[in-house]
Amino acid sequence: MRNDRMVLRLATIGRNGQTAQAIAAACASNPAIHLAQADRAQADLRDPASLARFIDAAKPDAIINAGAYNLVDRAESEPDEAMRVNADGPFALARICNTLGIPFIHMSTDLVFGGDGDQAHTEDDAPNPLSVYGRSKLAGERAVAAANAFAITARVCWVYSEYADNFVSKMIGFARMQPRLKVVSDQVGPPTYAPDIARALVDLSLRMHGGARDLPRLMHLAAPWMTDRASMARDIMEESRRQGGPFAPVDPVPTSTFNAPARRPLNARLSGARATALLGLAWTSWDEGLGRSVAGVLSRPS
Repeated sequence: MRNDRMVLRLATIGRNGQTAQAIAAACASNPAIHLAQADRAQADLRDPASLARFIDAAKPDAIINAGAYNLVDRAESEPDEAMRVNADGPFALARICNTLGIPFIHMSTDLVFGGDGDQAHTEDDAPNPLSVYGRSKLAGERAVAAANAFAITARVCWVYSEYADNFVSKMIGFARMQPRLKVVSDQVGPPTYAPDIARALVDLSLRMHGGARDLPRLMHLAAPWMTDRASMARDIMEESRRQGGPFAPVDPVPTSTFNAPARRPLNARLSGARATALLGLAWTSWDEGLGRSVAGVLSRPS
């Protein structure tokens, strides 16, 4: 018989994204964690009442907001929708958690930075978003901090995995349809394996549920290595070919080639040193994480 007093009742807003799926995988084999995950139909960040209903039903000990409006280019033409989901929703969620005394972790992004220089951004650096999406995420960070003094915001960057849609699955998908791939070579950042982020978020949830009050309110969960997008794509193609998947040569091009609606920071580096030291994080190597991710993508039904 399970002793519920020894179980962490963890809830996530969002269940279909790669980080939410990685959290589910991390919790699946841990009998000390009972996980409840809500999709938009169950808990819509645009509808505070639905958030309250989900929390009332799940009765969680901690909540992670893994939901977001993440259509970076479309946000340029849908700024109100991006703000509703990425700022107003997290504000309502943080306020509910504050009222009920539930530890709350909110996820954010490197796109709150403008990407100047070539040094990794730390938590102490001033944000300067270049896009509507980045501004909506920064507004969400500030709204969460205003509504809940004990909430933690975790910024992530260049997340990849075997789950959901991400840069690995996109490159493999493009290689199935195109003889050559054009990929930007002037954007640099830290490819970070979603299961590593998931373990860090679960650890933070356990610590907060255990009463830890001295945790930083802002953390970067990012791997310690950096690469550019074109080099990342080449590695994906080589690994896909090694595993019998599609392959296409990669042609490096500048970001300006694509003239995308939303500007991206060229320097997407995040320093994860604070969280790595505090939580004792062990990061999965790029080669190992890439191998798992490509295998997972290739195993999906065509």
